[in-house]
Amino acid sequence: MTSSEMKERYERLHDKMASMDDEHAEKVFAGAQMWAFGKIAETSPTIAEMWLGKMEAICWYNYLSDAEAKMIAAKLVNQDGSTGAKWSKEAFLQTVEKLDGEVEKEPYYNDNALWVTAVMIYSDHAKSIAEDMGHASPADIPSEKMALSCYRKAVEKLCDKDRKHFIREYFEDELT
Repeated sequence: MTSSEMKERYERLHDKMASMDDEHAEKVFAGAQMWAFGKIAETSPTIAEMWLGKMEAICWYNYLSDAEAKMIAAKLVNQDGSTGAKWSKEAFLQTVEKLDGEVEKEPYYNDNALWVTAVMIYSDHAKSIAEDMGHASPADIPSEKMALSCYRKAVEKLCDKDRKHFIREYFEDELT
């Protein structure tokens, strides 16, 4: 059986199980998933960690694994033409904590989703944020003050009731 045929067969079984109201079918499927994950964890810890990251998303409205967050942040193109995150994750989270912000807020966002959203906001809106603060350029604003502005906007976006699952939808192409 080819890889494609196996994927189709798996999808059919998954769809069948998901549409059934049968506790036995759910237990069989969950048991198969646990077995498969155990084998993957033994043979390919990197793939297993990626799978866990995708599963962890069920606990949060906005969740990114560390690897996903770094991959997304590296691809950002800032308004000044530079690429990557304005702040490292560690520096940004330290600033948030120093300013008494919430690094994680269950169930709304984890720390990776917060960081990526804040650096995305900087990437897309740094010039208008600077202008709103009365400055000609983002470079004229102290980094901590810019981080606070981006943090606040990120929290608003991640806690927006109109779009609960913002982060994975917004960065869907980067996460596939």
